[in-house]
Amino acid sequence: MKFGTIAKYKVKPGHADKFMERMSGIENNPPAGWNYATVFRSTTDPNEIWMTVVFESEEAYKKSASSPDMDKQYRENLQYLDGAPEWHDGHVIQEAMAKA
Repeated sequence: MKFGTIAKYKVKPGHADKFMERMSGIENNPPAGWNYATVFRSTTDPNEIWMTVVFESEEAYKKSASSPDMDKQYRENLQYLDGAPEWHDGHVIQEAMAKA
């Protein structure tokens, strides 16, 4: 069963572009089991960003989340944030996408 997280980030004013630069490009070197990610910017607060990440399984997600590389990236990203992100982990119980 697919598994992932929804993260809520509060970016420091003036740091959103740098933060997004650091967050982009995962598709070029994805962690094992990664399926996709989406990123949203709030319409009411331009410094609030939400990200969803989906993996093929809970095990793949947890392996990636606990890796030294992910920990390093997380710690480096904190410089752009106003506090720690909020994480909401869970099983993907439905997906719907437009037909190609």
